[in-house]
Amino acid sequence: MLSSPGLQEEYMSADQKLANLSAKPHGNYNITLAPIRELNNSFYVSGQVARRNDQMIATGLVGREVNMELAQECAWVCAINVLESVQKAIGSLDKVEYVARLGIYVASADDFSDQHLVGHGASQVILDVFGPEVGLHTRTAIGVKSLPLNSPVEVDAIFVLKK
Repeated sequence: MLSSPGLQEEYMSADQKLANLSAKPHGNYNITLAPIRELNNSFYVSGQVARRNDQMIATGLVGREVNMELAQECAWVCAINVLESVQKAIGSLDKVEYVARLGIYVASADDFSDQHLVGHGASQVILDVFGPEVGLHTRTAIGVKSLPLNSPVEVDAIFVLKK
């Protein structure tokens, strides 16, 4: 359980705990977050970076150190990592009713504006695995200054499960 100084009493409400926090941040910054959370038959998947076999497949900014082809491969690997997380959590991807959304975050050089094209790598994996009936999804592709582990791409997702 995460705790901050002065918040040791577990019987306090969340509102009371928030009121006791000071404006100065303190506490445990080595927090492990849930890779997946379920809410009303939907699974929200935390962002996955371009890591395969415990190795980053590329690092740096897209449009500078990372070209389009490699960026799309990174997005592809991120999407595979998302799917593997879901599969591990629910047992089988056949339980997915549909893919609701992908979020694509692209660490971009200042003059790079083709984030949507990078996102095609992730979207293609989803469509290849699920087909258009289940895999057709909404998507946002956003350029950012940097990503964890200097990954060029990070992908998060929302899946809806069959009832």
